[in-house]
Amino acid sequence: MKKALLIIATLVSTSSFASQCDIDAKHLKADYKITNSHKAQQSSESLTLWRNNQQVAHQSEVITELWQHLANNQIRPIRYFNAQQRGIEYQPSEVRGVQNWSAKNQLVDNHLIEKMTLVSTQGSGCDEVKNYTLSENGNDFNLAFFTHSKLVKTFSISNKKSQTTTLLSLNNVSTEMPLITAQFAQWDRFQTTDYADIGDNEGDPFLAKMINLGFIEHSATGFYNQQGEAIQGGHHH
Repeated sequence: MKKALLIIATLVSTSSFASQCDIDAKHLKADYKITNSHKAQQSSESLTLWRNNQQVAHQSEVITELWQHLANNQIRPIRYFNAQQRGIEYQPSEVRGVQNWSAKNQLVDNHLIEKMTLVSTQGSGCDEVKNYTLSENGNDFNLAFFTHSKLVKTFSISNKKSQTTTLLSLNNVSTEMPLITAQFAQWDRFQTTDYADIGDNEGDPFLAKMINLGFIEHSATGFYNQQGEAIQGGHHH
């Protein structure tokens, strides 16, 4: 009897150990591919999510949106221009809809996830994935979400009427601290201008060009909001 109890105790402790996860979810680099399909046409772009404790960044080809989670729970955005190594600093009050940390930290707003139906759970520990679905306003949402790291594995939005599909898919995750701290340190070295001071610097060719392109405005936001709309700032095609 004692032997049987020992075996059961061993199995319980082993399974609980297996369900634990030691990945540092606050410091990581996650590479994504965004695929947009409309009827027979398809285009794709890359997006990298960076986390460094109370800082999160969304890095695309042209710009990087970085947010700092302040002690008063406000969020301060900085928009970096990768090639020019320049940045625009905003105050929390200067940006609409910026105070939702979840959309920035994990690309999908918690309010949207709460509206979705949990269909199934796969794996355990670091590999546990929850699968959600939602149909709303003619759109079908499907989300596979890593429970521990709060990372999107895949997220798709389909609209049959417009025959469009947007798919966000995770390609790779790195938790190498030297890589992560070096990247945030590099952004920190970029020359920045306060949004409020742009009017006094209209002679700056870089700022003049960015204003004309519509990159400098009040819409540095998150990624997918609670309506499932892509709200990342700077994508003006």
